[in-house]
Amino acid sequence: MANKKAVPKPKSSLIEETPSTPFHFKGRSFHFVFIGTVIALCFALYGNSIPNGYSLDDEFVLHGDTTVQKGIEGIPALFKSRYAWDQKGTYGYRPVVKTTFAVEYKFFGVSPHAGHAINICIYALLIISFFYFFRKILYAHASDYFLLLVTGIFLAHPLHTEVVDSLKNRDTMLSFLFGLLGVYALVKCFEPGSKRIMQVVLIIAACIFFNLGYLAKPDAVLYNVIAILVLYFFIAKPLKPIGIFYVCISIAVFAERKIVHTILPSSNYHRTFLFFENPLLGTHWYQHFQLGFASLWFYMHKLIFPKDLVSYYGYNEFNPFPKWTDADVLAGLVVAGIIVWVLYKMAIVFFKNDKKMNIWLFSFLLFVVPLAAFVNVFKVGPGLVAERFMFIPSIGFALMASLLLYKLFKVPLKGELSWSKYKNIFIASFVIFVVYSFRVIERNPDWKTHLSVYEHDAKEAPHSAKLQSLLAAAYVDEIKNNKNLSPDEKGDLYRKAEKAFLASIDIYPNYATSLNNVGMIEYIYYKNPGAALDYFNKAIACDSNYTEALFNAASSYRELKNYPMAEEYFLKTLDVNPAYDMGYTYLTKLYTSEGKYAEALKLNENAIKKGHGSDGVYINIGKIYMENGDTGKAITYFDTALTYFSKNQILCQWLANYYMHKKDSVRAEHYLNMLKAADNFTNEAIKRQ
Repeated sequence: MANKKAVPKPKSSLIEETPSTPFHFKGRSFHFVFIGTVIALCFALYGNSIPNGYSLDDEFVLHGDTTVQKGIEGIPALFKSRYAWDQKGTYGYRPVVKTTFAVEYKFFGVSPHAGHAINICIYALLIISFFYFFRKILYAHASDYFLLLVTGIFLAHPLHTEVVDSLKNRDTMLSFLFGLLGVYALVKCFEPGSKRIMQVVLIIAACIFFNLGYLAKPDAVLYNVIAILVLYFFIAKPLKPIGIFYVCISIAVFAERKIVHTILPSSNYHRTFLFFENPLLGTHWYQHFQLGFASLWFYMHKLIFPKDLVSYYGYNEFNPFPKWTDADVLAGLVVAGIIVWVLYKMAIVFFKNDKKMNIWLFSFLLFVVPLAAFVNVFKVGPGLVAERFMFIPSIGFALMASLLLYKLFKVPLKGELSWSKYKNIFIASFVIFVVYSFRVIERNPDWKTHLSVYEHDAKEAPHSAKLQSLLAAAYVDEIKNNKNLSPDEKGDLYRKAEKAFLASIDIYPNYATSLNNVGMIEYIYYKNPGAALDYFNKAIACDSNYTEALFNAASSYRELKNYPMAEEYFLKTLDVNPAYDMGYTYLTKLYTSEGKYAEALKLNENAIKKGHGSDGVYINIGKIYMENGDTGKAITYFDTALTYFSKNQILCQWLANYYMHKKDSVRAEHYLNMLKAADNFTNEAIKRQ
């Protein structure tokens, strides 16, 4: 048991001496017990997430990223490539978080269970850093009992489940960790008595930490604001330190942007948001006030009552165009009014030089300032609202909740607490922690797979167009990945997928992806190319550059034996996307089935001339020569195809057999070796799935 004793404030403290110093635990035993308890609690709350697999967006950071799967050897390439991708290009830049997954892959391979365990360890490290950071800056303001309450509320808050349970959201924790380290370095830098050389080292360290946080996730820019708040409230004569910090971080950010611009491939592409992801694209910030108040109420309600948790809200689960008379907007107006009134009252007391108000005003600003960044006024986030957006504001929320509990039960902020005198706050704190903890433990299994989280969340948010579409796609993936399904089980999943896709279309009739996917179910499961074609054409009407819908429409016309229309749509596909390999393959098949070998040859040769050569294009040409009896030329093109993709098992086997038939053992052995490598590649790919 730790030896409890009030400890005088060290000389290096940033806070002026007060008549009564707060109670703090003394001795190494406290630190060992505290750190061990935090680790144990993190695993107690989140340990049942370790059996989980991959879920929402994890393909961006691990099992869908071939560069990450190179392990440590791939790290340099991660710093030269974008973070994520969609059908039209790559976007974002978060190499720090991807580096952690590359290291993880080196030691554990493709193991979501290791990833979840590592997430819990990072969360535990984050919580430990959280406590010691606030112990540093609030040393003269609050006792360790208060700081333990703040840490407990933050640790157990159910809104953090999205960040810890989703591997992709490791970026939020890393940016948080680096952000805190950056602010801590600044605090140490401007302590009284710090030597000049140490100050230089610490300011450089702070800039490095802030930039690492930004390279983990751009939200880390908010820690610059937190740094200014901390310096203002807890540094004597803060204006000079704030100015120094501002100049140094500006230089550091400028240097980081220049370096990133130099090493990243040139691209003007930015993430493409569709209407159901961000319905307010093209609008101005001053048109978002109703949405801002509705968002404010949403977050306040979720922070206080984190009951119904959802991985993705979006249109139209969260109304992007609320009216001033809507209940959520009115509730948000009330909350905003309370915030302004409280801030005004606190500021009056603070500027009367009442040092007791430092911690209240600081905590309140630490809550409302980061919160303001996510209420959709100045910038609208993907999905409009998200639980992970509250990770930074929940710092201030935990502080304010703890202060209010202390106020409610009339507990001295600085004093040592005894059970006999202050049992009410012990009981209240325990109840809050237990209730939050049970909600966390209950939520974790929902994140087990893509299908499990979508099935659960679609019930909580039935009006989310994207969530319904994600659920439907998960049903289709289950059919593809589970080879042991019976025909009846496959049929049941196809019907569930169709129902969910149609639900997403009911919510948003111009949902091109869902229209295309319903068409695919009609085409593949119901064997009805006519009905499928109707959906493909509707998808094309929504997005005339939708490559897959154009290709699928062409395939449907081919099945309906309408060959002129099939040719037209295959050509449209390649016009929209000249690098679409399947378009060349299927149009070549259409031409050769009609005996149009010259057109087929010209199609593929033109693709090569225009820089769209691929293994598929060279195979197409090889097959054309084979059908025309020119095996020698065909072999040349097949061999070239393997320079584009050497793991084509069928082609390697065919070439090996050809040379064995020709009694050319050297060439046959060459292709047999390539076949062996291709087999190994395929087996490894299957293991990774």
